Amino acid sequence: MTDVFACARAQIYYNSKRKPLAQVKRETGCSHIINGYLFNGSFQPVGWTVIDGKVISRDAYQDWGISIGSDGTPKMLTDRGGSFLSGVPLLKAGAKLHRDLTPDVARSAARTAVGWLPNGKICLWCDKASLTREQLQNKLLGLGVVDALMLDGGGSTQGIFPKGKVTSSRKVPTLLLFWERKAETAV
Repeated sequence: MTDVFACARAQIYYNSKRKPLAQVKRETGCSHIINGYLFNGSFQPVGWTVIDGKVISRDAYQDWGISIGSDGTPKMLTDRGGSFLSGVPLLKAGAKLHRDLTPDVARSAARTAVGWLPNGKICLWCDKASLTREQLQNKLLGLGVVDALMLDGGGSTQGIFPKGKVTSSRKVPTLLLFWERKAETAV
C-alpha cells in the first residue's frame, strides 16, 4: 500500500501505553499513521527518538532521520532539535544510499518507508510483501521519490491510510502521524 499526498503537518508519537494504531488515529484525527523505527525487547526505541525537544532514546550515530520542526513539516535531515526519529537512509537526492545492516534488518521482509518527492509531497510505503532494501529503493525511485527512509519492518509493518490499511497485532513504541493538506476550494 502506498499513498502520495501533500502533508500539512506530521508528528512523532511515543506509544508508551501500547495503543493500537486505530485508537491513536481516532484520538489524534490524523489522516495517515504508520509504525516507527526499531525497538528492543523492553519496548524501548533504539536509535534516536526526540519528541518536542525531549530525548527518549539515542545511539552513537548521527545519520539521517525524519525531523519535524516547529512548523510541523516533516523533512529528511540530521537535525535532532524539535522532534526526530531515526530511520535507515535509502535515498538522498535521487541516489541510493548504502548502510551496513544487521542480518535481521537486511533480510527480505515486509517494509515501511517514508519518502519525499521533488514537489514536496510525502510518499508512504507500507506493505507486507517481502522486499530487500534494494528492491524497496527501486520501487520508491519508480514512484518518483528522491529522499527516503526505511522504518521498522517485518512483523511491525502496519499503517492506516485513507484508502486502506495494513494490520499487525504487534504494538510498537513509536508511530509517525501525518495530516494531509486538503485542497482549498474557491468560494
